Amino acid sequence: MESRWARMTSPRLRQGLVAGAAVLSAALAVLATVYLPGLVRAPEAKSAGHASVQPGSSGLNVVPASDVSPATPSPDVSNQPQARNVVVLMADDLDWSTFNAIEGLSSLRNLGTTLENFTVTDSLCCPSRTSLLRSQYLHNHRVLSNVPRTGGGWQKFYRLGHPRNCLPTWLSAKGVATAHVGKYLNGFPGTKPPTYVPPGWDLFQTTVNGHIAYRGYGYELATNGAVTKPPEFLNSLLTTSAIDWMGQATEPFYLSFNSYLPHTPFPASPANTGRNAAAKAPRSPSFNVVRDGQPSWLADLPAFAPAVLADIDRIWARRLDSTQTFADSVQAILAALEAQGRLDSTLVIVTSDNGYHLGNHRLATGKQTPFREDTIVPAVLIGPGIPAGQTTDQMTSMIDLAPTIANWLGAPTPGFVDGRDLLPLVQDPNTPWRTGVLTEHYNAPLPGDPDRDGWDAPPYRSLRTQDWLLVQYQQEWALYNLVRDRYEMTNVVDSTPESTLKQLRAQLKALSKCSGASCRIADRMPAPKAPGA
Repeated sequence: MESRWARMTSPRLRQGLVAGAAVLSAALAVLATVYLPGLVRAPEAKSAGHASVQPGSSGLNVVPASDVSPATPSPDVSNQPQARNVVVLMADDLDWSTFNAIEGLSSLRNLGTTLENFTVTDSLCCPSRTSLLRSQYLHNHRVLSNVPRTGGGWQKFYRLGHPRNCLPTWLSAKGVATAHVGKYLNGFPGTKPPTYVPPGWDLFQTTVNGHIAYRGYGYELATNGAVTKPPEFLNSLLTTSAIDWMGQATEPFYLSFNSYLPHTPFPASPANTGRNAAAKAPRSPSFNVVRDGQPSWLADLPAFAPAVLADIDRIWARRLDSTQTFADSVQAILAALEAQGRLDSTLVIVTSDNGYHLGNHRLATGKQTPFREDTIVPAVLIGPGIPAGQTTDQMTSMIDLAPTIANWLGAPTPGFVDGRDLLPLVQDPNTPWRTGVLTEHYNAPLPGDPDRDGWDAPPYRSLRTQDWLLVQYQQEWALYNLVRDRYEMTNVVDSTPESTLKQLRAQLKALSKCSGASCRIADRMPAPKAPGA
């Protein structure tokens, strides 16, 4: 019987991808010798202790939450394993518009279930990735930004003791083979030597010389602590490493493939460079538009000059080239799973750490806003028991990935997790689910950070439901009726009944203070319906 991937991809595309996987496989012997030495689990680091929580400079208080013993299973641990393996394929700064423009990604919708309202906990790399590893909102995991100076980065993650108690250690304790290939947490290795390998990973391969990795060349690569400076285009090497490791891994296994694409400066493989040079950025209803009533940080933005519009189009074209390169990796890994006979026994999750805006709301480029372009990211689940061609608009979150992965691989999760196992929802979209999700943003990147946008949103908390987006800034509120205003252009906070505002603000407050099981109560508070179109 043909696999789902074989049935739902064109023969021409499939033949090309399988051939590409064969070419990659030919390099296995070289990779095993040069890039993958010492595939053994690293010893656990000594405890760094738990430091006191330092609130962000936002004026929005960060509510600390104590960890529950890792021996305490999450209330959501109730499902038997559904797949022998799990592969997460994560892009960097990939939004839905770009995802849908690349056939190698948009066609994935036919293979599995698409989460239309998959929301990040912060549209910023390190806080979002920490939420994946720990299944916690920012106010609980306390990694508030990309760098230590503003309460975040790898060093904050390490100082809080998180490496000893996160997804890879939960899986490793149950005998699951684990691999991390690609981007890790911003600032790694920090004050640790580049030979350091976080606990729980059998293979840990990432770059160790800062922002240079985003260029695609000139990077230094640490593979289980062995540092090299390969000449290859980074994304190509990482793809080959991932395929090689899967071919050698015993089951069950977990692979976290984290591309650096399409993050600025948007590098692409030689085959894709210039491929979309004539493309123009989408002109959505919010493109280059700010309506009356938007919060003060947006209200006075000028319309784009012709030179800015031309730059936006050039960036869009480069992002397409870079995203096509990520899509090639996704398809090559799917083809390798097919060739290895593992595709139909593997849960594959394709997603991004955060989104990206390009001209929306007169914001030229960047992320970190509460708007949909930045906070609702692509997410497709493919695998055994996952309906193909299905979509759900239920409110899902980055905090849901860790319990889903752990539960499917038979590993208990600690009581501190805030998220939910997605399995019941993807099997039955009518499953009672949460009514709202929380996004928090405490500290803007500092000068020199590649994620600094130049025009950054102030700190905020936001509640997103199917009908509403409520945003609390330091001194302002914004509310968008998503039934009438999908592109979040009209702030209706002053014209909405007080009873509706009170209900939404109560859920935002509850989610902003929740921890563990209480988050799964706060996220089910009744949500008011919005007036229809």
